[in-house]
Amino acid sequence: MTSTEKKSEVGAEAEFVEAASDDQVSAEGLAFLKQKIQQVTTVSGVMEFIKGQAKTAGLRLVPNKLYTTLEDFQRADPEKRRIVLIGCTGSGKSTIGNVAAGWKYVGKMDADGGFDFSWQHPEGAPPMFEARASGSSVTSHLSFANIDWLGDKSRPVILIDTPGHDDTAAAEIDSAEAREKLGEMAAELHDKLKAIGTIHALVVVHNDVTSNRLNPATQTILKMIAEKFAKADTSVWKNVVIAYSKCNEHDTSWRAGIAKKKTELQERIKEVIPSCDVTVPVLSIGGGELDPPAPSAQSATKGFEDLWEFVQTAPPLDTSKLQPFEGSDVKWQKLIDSKNDAEARASAAMAHIRVVAILVAMNVFLLWRALILPNFPMGTICSMCLLNIPGTALDELLLIAFVIHRMGPSHTWYSVSHFGQTMILPVVRPSLEKFLTEAETKLRDVGATTLAGYAGKGLKGIKDSKPKAD
Repeated sequence: MTSTEKKSEVGAEAEFVEAASDDQVSAEGLAFLKQKIQQVTTVSGVMEFIKGQAKTAGLRLVPNKLYTTLEDFQRADPEKRRIVLIGCTGSGKSTIGNVAAGWKYVGKMDADGGFDFSWQHPEGAPPMFEARASGSSVTSHLSFANIDWLGDKSRPVILIDTPGHDDTAAAEIDSAEAREKLGEMAAELHDKLKAIGTIHALVVVHNDVTSNRLNPATQTILKMIAEKFAKADTSVWKNVVIAYSKCNEHDTSWRAGIAKKKTELQERIKEVIPSCDVTVPVLSIGGGELDPPAPSAQSATKGFEDLWEFVQTAPPLDTSKLQPFEGSDVKWQKLIDSKNDAEARASAAMAHIRVVAILVAMNVFLLWRALILPNFPMGTICSMCLLNIPGTALDELLLIAFVIHRMGPSHTWYSVSHFGQTMILPVVRPSLEKFLTEAETKLRDVGATTLAGYAGKGLKGIKDSKPKAD
């Protein structure tokens, strides 16, 4: 740029500043400002930021947070691989999940010579998946979390945890009891796996490494997998792995004949599941470690590294073609719908104040941008810089739609509904009841029975919305 051109640009800037100081924006000044705005918006960093925000809008990306609703599963990060943990109550799923997410289960010797185990995390956080030594199930909702595998931020993955199910030793795989168990597990998995779209590993956690018995609970899980993925484009068994749990580094009992046990289990699976056309991998996973470590102890995370390698090489499994419920099993679809609705309402009940506050703040901002800001010097230009398009409400609608999309349409609707029922309706209910009662009476008096019927339905709805007395 020549010195003459530089002087010309400096002169244009001076003219613009002078015009602005006089509360007047000349056509030349407006053109100059537009040119500068265009220069800024073409900066690659700004554009990449905007693209990134648009791409990730509404995705559930918070690390180490449990997401439970159907809408959460629909908004899982599509770039990450997904692992599903399935197993009966007390199988060790929660322990595997916590260690995979970066927690350590460390045992220290106490005064009596035993070991006292506790969870440890670099940031002192409590374990994400609650683990209990007893046979009672802690996990009550199918949920997922964004984790870093073994705490390594270079290995992000989505881990899906399922509620545990009881193992009845006397149950037969085709008995009514087993069918009920199968239906219960399918109800937990069906809609949410369809919503998430693809998975990469189905890890069936099996805690009977000592006797190596393929118990009815594990058989039921394997049969459920075969039935639900019967029409998948690829064999589901390429994505299934069996995990012997509780194979801790300080315990040697499980190591006896482990190679033979794995082979026998693989053969047994093919016998009881005819559709299993591959040799399902069997891994030994523990996670517990001693402090100080035992001299001959193997790595506490070796099994986790083997599982990670399996996940990295496994092909994506399409979950959009899960088989629907038919015949008597239709009741499980009703259970799914009811449970999903209850989870969505519970989530909204906890966040309704925040959601409504965001919507109110958004509308206040839009009103200020459109009606108040233009009254100030250079206000029109500043308003346009805030994406205001004069003469149309399209920009307002798009911004509101973006905010609702980011929070989740269902979550927003349930939150606003809960806010109305708990914060607004109790205040206006007496006046509404009085108004609708009088309106219904007057409409019937003048023969407007149809309108009177609508008023009566509205009155009934308001009365039915009253909290039930205990």
